[in-house]
Amino acid sequence: MDDPIASESGNDARGYERSDASASMLAKVGIVLALSLVCIFVGILVLFRVFSYVEPLLFDQEPHALAQTRQPGEGPRLQLDPPQQKIDMKATEDHVLTTYDWVDREQGLVRIPIDRAIAILVKQGRLPQKTDSTEVEQ
Repeated sequence: MDDPIASESGNDARGYERSDASASMLAKVGIVLALSLVCIFVGILVLFRVFSYVEPLLFDQEPHALAQTRQPGEGPRLQLDPPQQKIDMKATEDHVLTTYDWVDREQGLVRIPIDRAIAILVKQGRLPQKTDSTEVEQ
C-alpha cells in the first residue's frame, strides 16, 4: 500500500506547518487588542459619568405632588438633584474662598481670599515646612 502522506509534497506531507507564526504580526494584534481594551474602558467611564450627571436633569424635573407632605425617614437622605447641588456647592465654595467677609465682628475676625492669605504667609515666612520625619513645623 502506498503511504498517502509520503506521496504529497510540501507542508501537507508532514501533517503540520513547518514555519512559526510571525512575531511582528502577533505583536501588532496584541497592541491593537490592548488599545481596544483601553479605549472601551475609557468610553465606558465617560458614558457612566455623563449618564450619572444627565439622568437627574432628564427625570423628575417636577417634584411629586406629595413631596411636601412626606416625612423624613430615619435613614440617610438622598440627593434630589445632584448636578444642581454640585453647582451650588461649587459656587458657595468659590464665594467663600475668593471674597472678604466678617467671621465675627465683635472679635474683629475677618475672612480673606485664600490667595491673599497665602501671599501674606509667604511674605511673613510663616508657611509650615515639611521635615524628613513628615512632621509639620509651625
